[in-house]
Amino acid sequence: MRSNRACAERTTISSPAAGRGWRRTVRSGAVVAGLIALITTATVGGPISSAQAGTGSGYSLAKVKLASGRSVVARWNPCQPAVTYRVNLAGVPRAKRAALRQEVRTAFGKLSAADGITYRYTGTTSFVPRSTNLAEAPAEIVVAAVGNKATDLDLTANMLGYGGISWSTWSSRAGEGAVVTRGFVILSPSGMASTKAGFGRGVTRGNVILHELGHATGLEHVSARSALMNPTVTSSTPNGFGPGDRAGLKKLGRSAGCVPVPAAIRVADLG
Repeated sequence: MRSNRACAERTTISSPAAGRGWRRTVRSGAVVAGLIALITTATVGGPISSAQAGTGSGYSLAKVKLASGRSVVARWNPCQPAVTYRVNLAGVPRAKRAALRQEVRTAFGKLSAADGITYRYTGTTSFVPRSTNLAEAPAEIVVAAVGNKATDLDLTANMLGYGGISWSTWSSRAGEGAVVTRGFVILSPSGMASTKAGFGRGVTRGNVILHELGHATGLEHVSARSALMNPTVTSSTPNGFGPGDRAGLKKLGRSAGCVPVPAAIRVADLG
């Protein structure tokens, strides 16, 4: 986000991470819980820039390619008790942390109202999301306001934030599927300091946080100026999620139904 300021019965699991920042990286190779596993990490997406005006409408959802070659929507299981989240504000001056932490919590409340998923705050953390450590995160989503040198994710100097997801897929005689298991948001401390506090239309911290949480839920960029998920934040950016964003979140949330994860697949549910 950028502103004008800146094989028989064998079961296989793969766990990628897709983020919003415009580069794709891949890591592979691991054995998890006795199952043959391929772990890949990918970061995909983009900063918001005032130079990127677009047209169009609707929403775009992250997709996962399964072993069969079929693609499915990457989403959290809305039927798990809760999706937990923690906050790391180490890059923010102590006097400013309480206000930003409250904005993050308010943003999760707005996200929950839009997608029907329960998000539960479980405290602060020193964890910093990186392309190689998402599976070790102490909560299912970590929001970290840290400098770009603290992470290898693609948070460049002119970006306000960066967000994404990681998922697990499975394939066996019983079927195949995918479920999101981790999400992350990186916020630029300098970007947060230079962006209007609170929520509302235009370039606000609330809009930045909500945009990145959209990526941490499975939304991708769209070209519609009326959408919060447009990769450009301007004075005309809506106050929170627009109609297209909300339609996409419904496709990802509780109204889309449970994700039937087989009992044999050990997907950690921190909720």
